[in-house]
Amino acid sequence: MGKRKFRLLALAVLAAAAVGTSMAALAADLKTDYDPAKAPSVVKPEEMKKIDAAMPKEAYVKPAKPRKLLVYVESKGYYHDSIPVGAYAIKKLGQATGAFEATLTDDDVNTWNAETLNQYDGIFMDNTVGDHPKSDQGRKDFVEYIKSGHGLMGCHAGADCNHSWPEYADMLGGEFTAHPWGKASVKNEDPTSPLNKMFDGKGFVTNEEIYTFKTTDAKKPQGYGRDKLHVLLSIDYDASAIKEKDNSRKDHDYALSWVHEYGKGHVFYCAIAHARYHFWNPIMLKHYLAGIQYALGDLTADATPSAKINPAPAIVAGPPISSPTFDPK
Repeated sequence: MGKRKFRLLALAVLAAAAVGTSMAALAADLKTDYDPAKAPSVVKPEEMKKIDAAMPKEAYVKPAKPRKLLVYVESKGYYHDSIPVGAYAIKKLGQATGAFEATLTDDDVNTWNAETLNQYDGIFMDNTVGDHPKSDQGRKDFVEYIKSGHGLMGCHAGADCNHSWPEYADMLGGEFTAHPWGKASVKNEDPTSPLNKMFDGKGFVTNEEIYTFKTTDAKKPQGYGRDKLHVLLSIDYDASAIKEKDNSRKDHDYALSWVHEYGKGHVFYCAIAHARYHFWNPIMLKHYLAGIQYALGDLTADATPSAKINPAPAIVAGPPISSPTFDPK
């Protein structure tokens, strides 16, 4: 081999090693030592026992490959005390079923770049009030990460963040505007969906800080809409006797859980996650597991926008609000 060719080969090897080293450094820089038992609102040992006992025993489907899920827990506004409970439960879901391996982080500095994100099959926004990320480049990397085929998942205040960034509302599927109610009746909007299988074809009553989502219009089309989302659960407005407390949506369309596709990515969101006890409800844990497996690309489910399904699914009405609550304490 000539000296010139040898020098070029050596430079190429050094460059590749440098790239590998820089990526490894980025991976090492991500803080993954978040401990739910030492968080601002700790997960108590008795709560861990309840969560452990409520765990599903197996995944809905076998993962196509080992899945890695990044669970992001940083909050820059109102701190939900269910954040560490949710983080613990999601990590245990992966361990108990083999569906994925979860990494927990509150590292706002090192999360939002392509090198870090691309190490994971999806990201879960766990009650993440505030702007995540703030930088234009971080937002560009986040959007491209989802559009290229990765999963986005969120619970409750995962929709009460990034209010200055309309594309996030479009990506997740909705933007929080109010929480006017507590106990409410819930409709099962698609009993045939594998993500609703655990509800046994029924609606239910829940005691929760119910979220409502901003209406869209010509000036701000990003966010909630049945022409974009496949709704799984929603408030049964008439059965909930809540008319006097609502003025956030004139159409009375209050979705609680949905899926949709964003580019090549799959998205799952569920608003039922304010109260800690939802995360030791075995039925809700199954709903979250199914949603996560859908978003990670393993569980196949219809994501056709609800407004475009013909014929429409047989929606199951919620029970009267006087019915026993669905949520275990």
